[in-house]
Amino acid sequence: MTLSQTADFTKRFIAVSGIMLFLGIVSFTSYKLWHAYYIAHLPPIVEKPDTKFGQLPIPIFPSSLVSSSNFSYSLDTTTGSLPKIGVDLGFEKIIKVYFITKSFSTLLSSEKSQNLAEKFNINSNAEILSDTKYLFKNGDKTLTVNLDTGNFSYNNTATISGEISPDKDDKLVSDFKQILSSLGVLTDDLKAGRNKITHLKPELGSSEISLWPQNIDQKIIVGSNFNTSMISSIVINSSGDLSNYLSLQYINFPIDTTTYATYPTKSAEIAFNDLKTGKGVVVLEPTKPQVSITSIYLGYYLPESYSPYLIPIYVFEGQNFVAYVPAITDEFLTQAKQN
Repeated sequence: MTLSQTADFTKRFIAVSGIMLFLGIVSFTSYKLWHAYYIAHLPPIVEKPDTKFGQLPIPIFPSSLVSSSNFSYSLDTTTGSLPKIGVDLGFEKIIKVYFITKSFSTLLSSEKSQNLAEKFNINSNAEILSDTKYLFKNGDKTLTVNLDTGNFSYNNTATISGEISPDKDDKLVSDFKQILSSLGVLTDDLKAGRNKITHLKPELGSSEISLWPQNIDQKIIVGSNFNTSMISSIVINSSGDLSNYLSLQYINFPIDTTTYATYPTKSAEIAFNDLKTGKGVVVLEPTKPQVSITSIYLGYYLPESYSPYLIPIYVFEGQNFVAYVPAITDEFLTQAKQN
């Protein structure tokens, strides 16, 4: 091959290589653009509830003396409308239902109940009310203990005298938690949960202290009594001294936040209609038949008796009014079987 042929071949090779490189870059760029367009226009993946707990029992709501259908309702929320599922914050299309652990009495349960009674300065033997319920008495003091759950109710009918100097609210709460800790029943969720102080008779220095379990998924936990928790006490002056307690109720069920199923959330429109047609339960009854709904949110309902599931609910609030409506769609709710 002559020198001129070699030069001509080299020029052609460079030209062909340049064309091939250009076509490669164009093809790669076109593919990337197509792929980006394809990904962007894929239909969104719709998460589906697993409903792995199957049919859920209707929540054990408290008995109400009045039907929720007895009232007329107006919407006076900040938006003036009902919240939108899947749009408004805190109103997910799919909501979690958590498992509640059931405990059982053991050979040590009676010993533990006796030790608990002694901490209340009750040194008598137990009166056996049933296989799982003991009653301890000592003068004006009574303590009823559930051996299965460890839940208890303490009452002291004695008149507590002394100078009226009630503690400040934050100290009442912290000292109440310390009392629960000394009794061995202060759990982590109670440490981080909300609280409320109600001054019953300021002239006597009496206060009611309520503790609720910690919020779950940024949703509050409520019970049959909206304003008073199932972990509550009435004290005179200071809550740091157990002898100042007129009553102490402790009903708490361990919520297993690692075990849950997901279910479709009922729309706020359906829940509001349930309220108007008597399918809700009124837990705080207003004095007037006209109710102004000022707040609607999702929460979890924890009943006073054991239920295997922590069921989400709608909470409708107004002035001197609170009502609950189940938040799971009706197709997954069934009437609990009677024993």
